[in-house]
Amino acid sequence: MALSGSFSGSILSGKYKLRVDWSATQNVGSNTSKVTCAFYLVQASSWSLNISSRTDNEATINGTKSTWTSASISNSGGKTTKLGSVTSGNITHNADGTKSITLSAKFNIEATISGTYYSSITASTTVTLNTIPRATTPTLSSTSVNMGSAVTISLPRASSSFTHNLAYSFEGSSYTSITTGAGASYSWTVPDRASSIPSATSGKMTVRCITYNGGTAIGTKYAYLTAKVPTSVVPTVS
Repeated sequence: MALSGSFSGSILSGKYKLRVDWSATQNVGSNTSKVTCAFYLVQASSWSLNISSRTDNEATINGTKSTWTSASISNSGGKTTKLGSVTSGNITHNADGTKSITLSAKFNIEATISGTYYSSITASTTVTLNTIPRATTPTLSSTSVNMGSAVTISLPRASSSFTHNLAYSFEGSSYTSITTGAGASYSWTVPDRASSIPSATSGKMTVRCITYNGGTAIGTKYAYLTAKVPTSVVPTVS
């Protein structure tokens, strides 16, 4: 996996090489990437070239083709010339955050070199982009629950292969496991922690959700609720 790289194609046994440097930026929230390809002509020493600007050069990123115009070139060889660049639109990753794409480019060199005419130089590759984390944000069927009552923890996972380890903390205590390997939801009975708050009738409970893709943790999110001492056990003074 990567967010940048390089690939190339050539003519004349590498004397004239089309090098493509690519880089990607990612948006975790929208599960998308944008890829920029920059094109260079690399000439071996003493292999000259004198051509004007070329139009209708091509670039294909994840199946979407676009055209670009290259700069003119006039030198005696041994040079690297930037020809142009192209940036893709948003590329949507798979539900689990993974994405592999194909990249290809064609430069219309249209030149006669050592008596032979060459119309273009092409290059292509397949790359695997960095996986975008897709941590699940848990939601609760109620945010105010009596201790000893059940609450449903909904886990709207980005992929059906994701599982979740759930734990809770009460009033800042260390986390205690609720369950491991939960799928799309989990029914949980809020534990009785009344003894931890002898002078109060409710306390703050934090539910922690760690999302896993196989054995790899991909992120942690939280939900919050007020755990109430049931009125039946709250003492009263006449």
